[in-house]
Amino acid sequence: MIETRGLTKRFGGTLAVNDLSVTVRPGAITGFLGPNGSGKSTTMRMIMGLDRPTSGNATVNGRPYHRLRYPLREIGALLDAEAAHPGRSAHDHLLCLAHSNGISRARVADVLDLVGLSAVAGRRVGRFSLGMKQRLGIGAALLGDPEILVLDEPMNGLDPEGILWVRTLMRSFAAQGRAVFVSSHLMNEMQGTADHVIVIGQGRLIADEAMAAFVAGNSLATVHVRAPHPMVLQSVLEAAGGQVRKESDGSLTVIGLSTSRVGDLALTAGVAVHELWTRNDSLESVFMRLTREHVEFRADAPMTMAGA
Repeated sequence: MIETRGLTKRFGGTLAVNDLSVTVRPGAITGFLGPNGSGKSTTMRMIMGLDRPTSGNATVNGRPYHRLRYPLREIGALLDAEAAHPGRSAHDHLLCLAHSNGISRARVADVLDLVGLSAVAGRRVGRFSLGMKQRLGIGAALLGDPEILVLDEPMNGLDPEGILWVRTLMRSFAAQGRAVFVSSHLMNEMQGTADHVIVIGQGRLIADEAMAAFVAGNSLATVHVRAPHPMVLQSVLEAAGGQVRKESDGSLTVIGLSTSRVGDLALTAGVAVHELWTRNDSLESVFMRLTREHVEFRADAPMTMAGA
C-alpha cells in the first residue's frame, strides 16, 4: 500500500505538490490523472525516494522508500523509459538491478520473456524503439515480483498490441491482490481499466473515489429522444424547463430533464416516442470540465498558418 500524508513539494517559488493525502490500496488499479504540470510525476518521484518532500511524507507499506531493504521486492516502478544506460544490453540492465536487490539471474530471463524482449536481450538499449524501452522499463518494475506497481505513462510509444498487453498485465496484477498506481493521459483507456481514480490539479487533490462513482457523479447527463413529431415535443419540453437541441437525424437532445420526465411529458402531450435513452459523460469530458481551471498550457484558438 502507498500512502501520502500532507505531501508537499516546492521548487523555488513553484508549489508543485500541495498538501496531498491519498492512499493506493492493494487489489485495485488506481488511475492517477491531472493536466500537464499538475504534479503527478513529482508525486511519483517522492514516493520512490527520488525527490525529497518539502513537508509531509510518502510511505510504501508503512515505511519511506529509502528504508526498504530490498525495494524492488516491494515496489516496482516505471517513471522514465529512457533511464537505462544506452550502451548496456537489455539483459545486463536487468541483471545489474537484480544483483542490487538479491534477485536471481533466472528471474532476469523470465522477465525478458514476460515483456517480449527475449529475442533482443543482447541488443544495446540505445538501439531500442520507445515501445521497446517501455517494455524494458516495465520489466525492471516487475523484476522483484513486487506487491506494488507504479507506472508513469506506460503506454507511450506502444502499438495497439502493446497497449492491450499493458492493460492485461495491470488487470492480472491487481487481480492477485496487488496494487497498481498508473498515470496516463489516455482517458478512454483509464476509464475502461482503472477501478479507482485520483485526480490532481496544480498540485492539489480534486477527486479520490471509485472510477464509476467519479464519472457518474460528475456527468452532465443528456437525454435523447426520437419522435415522429419532434417540433411538438420540443415545445413541450422547453415549456417544462428543458434545454432542447434538434439533431441532424431528427432526434432531440435534452438537458435539464430526466428520462422519466421526458417520457411523462410526451405521454401527457399525446406525442408518440420511438426511442428514449440517456447518455452520461465520458471520463474525458468529466476530466476536462473539472480540471479546466488547472491547465498550465491552454490552446484557446487554432493557429492560422502562414500562406494559408
